Amino acid sequence: MADLVLDVGALADLLAQCFQAGDWTKPRVQTTHFLTSEDTRRINRIVWGDGRYVVVASAVAFAELARKWDEIVAGRFQPYQLAAFLQDPPDWFVVEPVDEDLIPLFGQVPIVQKLEWPDIIHAATVLSREEGNLVTSDRDLRQAMELLKGN
Repeated sequence: MADLVLDVGALADLLAQCFQAGDWTKPRVQTTHFLTSEDTRRINRIVWGDGRYVVVASAVAFAELARKWDEIVAGRFQPYQLAAFLQDPPDWFVVEPVDEDLIPLFGQVPIVQKLEWPDIIHAATVLSREEGNLVTSDRDLRQAMELLKGN
């Protein structure tokens, strides 16, 4: 088991399920377009677990969410819900800052095809965790992470 770092699509799907749950701090996460059955199994183990591992999203993932609001959120939740989540996230969730600690990790991320700067930040965020795995449906980002594992 490891911390799970979410890209923006996985983050939006998780948040939508949190806000639809009766208690948004303890959702039962289901498979979606951006969350596979394996992803949801691991997220649920963290949500309902002993607190050793967390779900993580970088501040950039939230900025991407705002930038692509209509496309990604698509009416599944409201800005006030996101604001409440950011003000008081559940114990199992961490908003990871984008700061000077990530800078040395940027250079470790292999550049593949159409990798964009937010993708590099997601990958560097995974590298910043003692134990971390990325949750993404982005083929190029998955390829970069596979290349990292090979090194």
